[in-house]
Amino acid sequence: GPSHKSSSVNLRDRLLIDDADVPTVLSTLRAEGFDEAIVVSTCDRVEFHGTAADPLRAADAGRALLHGRAGAVDSPIDLSLFQLTGEDAVRHIFAVAASLESVVVGEAEVLGQVKDAHARARDAGAVGPVLEALMQQAYAAAKDVRANTAIAEGPVSMATAAVKTAGNLFGSLEDVSALLIGPSEMGLLMADHFQNGGLRRITVAASNPSRGDALARIVGGHSATYDEIPEALVSADLVIGAAGLGRHMITANMLRAALRARLRKPIFVLDVAIPGDAEPEIAKLEDAYLYDLDHLEAIARTNRDLRDEAMQNAWRMIDSHVAGFWASMAEREAVPVVADLRAHFEAVRDEILAEQPSASAEDISRRLINRLLHGPSGVLRGAARNGGTDNPMADAARRMFGLDDETQRAKKPVPGEPGREDE
Repeated sequence: GPSHKSSSVNLRDRLLIDDADVPTVLSTLRAEGFDEAIVVSTCDRVEFHGTAADPLRAADAGRALLHGRAGAVDSPIDLSLFQLTGEDAVRHIFAVAASLESVVVGEAEVLGQVKDAHARARDAGAVGPVLEALMQQAYAAAKDVRANTAIAEGPVSMATAAVKTAGNLFGSLEDVSALLIGPSEMGLLMADHFQNGGLRRITVAASNPSRGDALARIVGGHSATYDEIPEALVSADLVIGAAGLGRHMITANMLRAALRARLRKPIFVLDVAIPGDAEPEIAKLEDAYLYDLDHLEAIARTNRDLRDEAMQNAWRMIDSHVAGFWASMAEREAVPVVADLRAHFEAVRDEILAEQPSASAEDISRRLINRLLHGPSGVLRGAARNGGTDNPMADAARRMFGLDDETQRAKKPVPGEPGREDE
């Protein structure tokens, strides 16, 4: 699918999959090639995570579904889609859950969104044993990263700095009205922190009414469209820009007109979008206070070197969890073989006991050994005939049954007893 790294906000808005549409999308994906699937649809990404016996067929199905939802766009949608399989896919899913793939690395909202997507897919019957194991390991990786690195301190400290700075301007936030423009994960994080700080009234502006209504339900507020931003600014004491469309959603002219209508009552503009939503000239207006991520980072005194070190540590943890998951999947593949071997051995034993129920233990054990080794001996001899001295099957048999270890133990003299060569 597309993420903020590969696509525009406009395209992701077109592709956004509402909660009500998820069961239908999951059903389509599974009918067209996915064995298990999860739909992760947020402000910053619209991705299909899943398993498939034929990954290329599954990817084609996902791409076709996204094409159908995109409609007419300015550029070919395929340029905005990425596709990962195998360990690369696992690494990406773990990194998304740990917020290493977010616009603002370390923000906490995405983990909750991933868990919600997992729960919806599970409720729809689209999650099987592989994806369930994958997601549980993803949560473990995210917990490890958050608990053992400073990766989450940046966004939290910036949000805390924003709330404190607004509090210095307004005092209590209970009487403040906020406008959230096109929320990204960072925008939602800021809204959450402001609400925890006392904010009660919030309006969400989005590209269209249905998108705005969906986001307004998340924050428990009202909705507006982008065209209504100039009017909404008049009643907004706090403006959080989080659209990142590559154009200025809040201009100096808009704010100048809003300040006149507000009788110079101040407006606090918090621009957390990448690229920025607020026109830089806003900072020159009286009664307008403009802060962006750089300002917040400076206020929070985030140490860039410490953050870079935390990122490196976080990725090492992700890679460790990926290796652990991949190893567990490999072990899972061996389980049916082990079960079949056990069943085969028990069947042979029962067969011998049925043939001679009164035979001695020594006779039964000798017959059991001969019968169990009959098939493997023939396979090993055949492999030797075909491969000559280079016989990987014989090497595998030695490793499987520890024959080299047994040979060494047999050659080692027992204290107080003559060695093999003397017997």
